[in-house]
Amino acid sequence: MKKVVFRKDTAQTKSLQVAGTVASATAVRHAKALDLDITYIENGNVIVEEPNGHTTVVKKLEKAEAPILLTKGMVLHAK
Repeated sequence: MKKVVFRKDTAQTKSLQVAGTVASATAVRHAKALDLDITYIENGNVIVEEPNGHTTVVKKLEKAEAPILLTKGMVLHAK
């Protein structure tokens, strides 16, 4: 017997991803047209790109470790 997987939000999630991609591309294009700086994250660095094409690394991001290790089946008690 085959197990049927029903996820009603799959199409909605994909449409939100496409909308986000289109919106960000439009925002970058408008910022470049207005000669504004563009800030983005690449390879763990916050980078600012100036209108003339010069890029500057503003800050290096560090990964934060989780304070506790959660495992499958663990019971959490709220205080």
